[in-house]
Amino acid sequence: MAIDRDYEDLRGDGRIVLFLREGKKPKYHVRLKVPNASGYKFVSTKTSDRNEAVRLAMNFYDELYHHIKVGGSIKSNTFADVFKEWKNSRRNAYQKIETKDRSVEYVATYALDYFGKARIDQLTAKDFHAYWDWRKLNFKRKKPTDDTLNRERNAIQSLMKFALQRGHVTKPFKIPKLETKGINRRPTFTLAEWKKITTGMRAWVEEGRSNGHWRERFVLQQYVLLLSNSGIRIGEMRTVTWDDVSTIEVEAGRLVIIKVNGKTGLREVVCNPGCEVFLRRMYDLRRSDLDGGDPPLNEPVFINHISGKPIGSFKVGFNSMLKYCEVPITKDGMNRTPYSLRHFYGTQRLRGNINPYILAKNMGTSVEMIEKFYGHILTPDIVSSIKKTTNQSAKDAVDKSYPF
Repeated sequence: MAIDRDYEDLRGDGRIVLFLREGKKPKYHVRLKVPNASGYKFVSTKTSDRNEAVRLAMNFYDELYHHIKVGGSIKSNTFADVFKEWKNSRRNAYQKIETKDRSVEYVATYALDYFGKARIDQLTAKDFHAYWDWRKLNFKRKKPTDDTLNRERNAIQSLMKFALQRGHVTKPFKIPKLETKGINRRPTFTLAEWKKITTGMRAWVEEGRSNGHWRERFVLQQYVLLLSNSGIRIGEMRTVTWDDVSTIEVEAGRLVIIKVNGKTGLREVVCNPGCEVFLRRMYDLRRSDLDGGDPPLNEPVFINHISGKPIGSFKVGFNSMLKYCEVPITKDGMNRTPYSLRHFYGTQRLRGNINPYILAKNMGTSVEMIEKFYGHILTPDIVSSIKKTTNQSAKDAVDKSYPF
């Protein structure tokens, strides 16, 4: 047996090295190394008896060797440790530090508390089946649907993929997916309802002059028109600044391009013709706030002019507007929300015969999801190529300069 000072290589191959750590009560510790695994593991035997320490060291090695073979890691970080590293890694990839990350929020809300202290390399499918059972009974507002839990699953799966890339686990791990009962398509609007909304909003906004609500109604009007003509998600629009808005010249005229950072990362959204009108209105409104000065390029397009922060929610105003326009809030047992505007955009673009691949790219989703949620309106013609577009455009006279 090779002895180097106070270190003993028990096998002679560097896999089990025993040493005595000095102190008031010296104890034996062991350094373990397993083939094909990076790094070392240090463990205290909690004894000053050498023979007992040797026995424990051998047992520790056998346990660690088996642990690595079934996909574990020497580092043995907890779920909470890896979550923190994953969160920081995603944050470092953002162009704007205030960007909200839905995937991080999904994991942080419930899974972090449930799995936080568990060693991430010891999680199994059984653990996640138990988690889904627990999760269905533990919620803050309303009982989660299977679709909601599957979105949560996708976020946790992203964390597990990161854990594999960083060596916290040694084998890919697939989290079991919940089987959903049918497809819960978000309610949208018929073209007749949309006409009532666009017409009614003008009167609703004008009425706001007499009751002190003109500004918030005017802003909501532009928000509704912009989302319904771009398909941008609510969370994505919240962080859009003037610096994210640009325009390009095409054969048919000028189109607005909006850079967003969403669930699928950064992308550039090509908006329907006429969106420059809605943006000019918002820009002019902000100019009036600043006594004719231009708003900073890093300022949110939909800003709370009092707090200087992005407007958090339009839900109350949206419901008020629908009620005024005599468009039911509830349809097919589900409430219409500002997110319904994204669904309206997708529906109308497909009816305009856009290629699903191009639509998926513009909306920041997959062709699979397009077919899942809009399959009821797909036809062979729609799948083939872009030939038509929907008429949702608007025009305003332009005699001022804008940064987009």
